Amino acid sequence: QDYIFIGGGAVVVIALGAVGWWLAVKRKGAGDMTTSKLSSSLRDEKAKSDIILGAIQDGVVLIDDQQIIRHFNQGACTITGWGREEAEGLDWHSVLKFTNSKGEVTPAEQTPIAKTFSSGQPMRDNTISITTKSGTALATNFSVSPLTDAQKNTTGLVAVFRDVSQERAEENQRAEFISTASHEMRTPVAAIEGYLSLALNEKVATVDNRARDYLEKAHSSTKHLGQLFQDLLTSAKAEDGRLTNHPKVVEM
Repeated sequence: QDYIFIGGGAVVVIALGAVGWWLAVKRKGAGDMTTSKLSSSLRDEKAKSDIILGAIQDGVVLIDDQQIIRHFNQGACTITGWGREEAEGLDWHSVLKFTNSKGEVTPAEQTPIAKTFSSGQPMRDNTISITTKSGTALATNFSVSPLTDAQKNTTGLVAVFRDVSQERAEENQRAEFISTASHEMRTPVAAIEGYLSLALNEKVATVDNRARDYLEKAHSSTKHLGQLFQDLLTSAKAEDGRLTNHPKVVEM
């Protein structure tokens, strides 16, 4: 009806309307294409991230500022025994339970995760153990890195941990071997040192000066060897936690 009223101008109006419609459709098509490309790119990046995190044997856990687990990769599932669907959405306290080297339960506020939330600083602990869903304690190397915003506020964290129970068992075996060998070697060395001391005792044995010189050198070397075995034994105790300290006040 409009173009009938305005007569010859109807063709121009219709043409301008067609051009406007075409431009609008073109812009909409370009916008839809850009949005589609962006969505596709985001999907590709997420797929890449899932592939990478899924291929990592170490456990990777993403925890938000509400202390809720938002991502739990396959490595974390394998180590802890928790399924991804079970762990994601839960408070991390319900999933990640820790014990120290003595098997004692670590209080929540003393765990690397809690310390990172409170301090905003990365934490690393190579002595802590994770209790699996079945109740088994696994020795781990545990590190936590905070996620911060522009104002340096902690908005979450990423925890990465690795099962080192086999390596820790091998270290304990090595330390036990050194400890046992050092202890067993000290016994014959102590016997040799004792007999040399008797040989050097004028009330027990009579030797000439040349022989005494040889015996004194042998006695000195035996004492040095005994001290070496003692140092090895002390080192083994220090590695497996059996070394005790006895501090006392001294006058400088």
